[in-house]
Amino acid sequence: MSMITSLQLADPQPIIARPFGDAIWLTDFITPRNPDVMLKYQELTKGLTSPEDRITALWQYVANLPYKETITTRLSVNGKTIGQSDVWLYPSETIKVRVSNCANRSFLLTSLLKNELLTPRDVYCMLGNLRVNNIGAHAWSQVNLFGRKYFLETTQPNLERAIIPVSVATAYEEVVAFDENRVYTVGSGADVEGVLNSRFGLCAIGFLRDYLCRKCLGLEGI
Repeated sequence: MSMITSLQLADPQPIIARPFGDAIWLTDFITPRNPDVMLKYQELTKGLTSPEDRITALWQYVANLPYKETITTRLSVNGKTIGQSDVWLYPSETIKVRVSNCANRSFLLTSLLKNELLTPRDVYCMLGNLRVNNIGAHAWSQVNLFGRKYFLETTQPNLERAIIPVSVATAYEEVVAFDENRVYTVGSGADVEGVLNSRFGLCAIGFLRDYLCRKCLGLEGI
């Protein structure tokens, strides 16, 4: 499983996953300093004194957003309509529309967590694959808590199933790690282009519920 030392700095990746074909950088999807994200962080953590409680509140909010496999957009101006059938949302947009798939949830959770975990390299958004049953592209967050690395699964609304020690997360193939500043590949020979051009809305939620139940808190496989 990946450690920070295994991350290789990658070239910036232009992404065409926004409405109407606009190309932006992958790092643009992590927005901890966006006013909407900062206000949501303050709202969710108000009165919580422990880091554990604050992190749980942030994750719980994201994990309980309504799930939608693909997000579609349309823009009509003067009788002309253009649109896109599978859109990556900025975190502030996910906060407003309150629907999301695994990619959009992971962008939002990573952005919120970066207001809590301020040390560089403590939080990344991860893009990769689920190795089992040819499920394919998936997105999640990785955090460094108390000196140990965990994956935070945003498609499972049960925290005991959703926080997974990296050392036992054998179904997760990490390909790209990124934050608001840098993009990294995990190990060598990563198929970055293949992952970035995949559909992230088709995650097998049923499989994840079963897998995460068995892997909860790393009780199996340690």
